Amino acid sequence: MGKNKVISTLGKRIGNVVLHKLLIIYTNKPESKGHLQNEEITYRDEAIKESKKYNWNEKDKEELKLIAIAFIKNKKENKYADVKFSISETEKLVTEEIENLKL
Repeated sequence: MGKNKVISTLGKRIGNVVLHKLLIIYTNKPESKGHLQNEEITYRDEAIKESKKYNWNEKDKEELKLIAIAFIKNKKENKYADVKFSISETEKLVTEEIENLKL
């Protein structure tokens, strides 16, 4: 896979990590928290593997952030419309997740 494809895939994985983190906090179905936590861990593990494939510059990191935020917005609107969380919190968590990957 080329770097552009990995950026797209990794951005979506980061989006999934953050989305699940937000769903754990704001879910309307507390019984789902265990499953959501397991999925968050799985997506993070996959993101860590993907992140080690290349060296990342600031432009790449910004593109990852934009892809992740767009992914989260799309999923929120289409699948989790009943769950309420702010875009500013989303952006903050995406930035933190990218930093945690040590890109």
